[in-house]
Amino acid sequence: MAPVGIAAGRIWRAGAGATMAPVLAAELTDHHGLRTVIDLRSARETERSGDPTALLARGVRWSRTPLAGYPRDLVHVPRPTPEHYVRYYHAILLNSAAGAVRALFGALAEAADEPFLICCHLGKDRTAVVVAAVLALAGVPDECIVADYAASGTALCPLVDRFADKWRAHGWTRQDYLVHLDTPAVVMRTWLTELRQRHGSVRDALVRAGARPGDLTAVTDALRGASASRAQPP
Repeated sequence: MAPVGIAAGRIWRAGAGATMAPVLAAELTDHHGLRTVIDLRSARETERSGDPTALLARGVRWSRTPLAGYPRDLVHVPRPTPEHYVRYYHAILLNSAAGAVRALFGALAEAADEPFLICCHLGKDRTAVVVAAVLALAGVPDECIVADYAASGTALCPLVDRFADKWRAHGWTRQDYLVHLDTPAVVMRTWLTELRQRHGSVRDALVRAGARPGDLTAVTDALRGASASRAQPP
């Protein structure tokens, strides 16, 4: 079910755009009108894994708005718990490098009147935080945001063997890394609840993190500007 309150096909999410197949890039641009990719990866990640070549070849604008600088050790254990991930998501929003959230929502305000894609490395943590915040701003019900988040793990867990070099380098097992790829609904549900308990609203939390109120209003207005449905990337 598409979340209520979002213009149809306006917001998309994915893992690293650098690995996107040309055929999918063509579908997103030619059939869905994708115009901008909001890339949350750090400069180091981009150097390591590359630019979103297939999307750039289709004329998509690349907005590099990294979320970095937050403590990663919160989930750097073999089998992090949902509580670890809730703390991690608070850190991504509130402890990223100075100016990161401000720059990100400035870029989103510029992009949101046309279809855009948000991506990071795996598309499950930084992307989850940003997409959930954007959906909450637009008034999408929490149950839809939580369901959208939970779908990430469903898609990622079957790909665990693609990341074998990574989990072996950390000394983790395959089962350990499956825990890292999972996205239990309780994580997103708890994070949204705690944001509101601590800050009053998701909007107030974003302002505290550095986002300009005018940019948040622009994003909200753009996303509410068409029919109340949202597409999900394949």
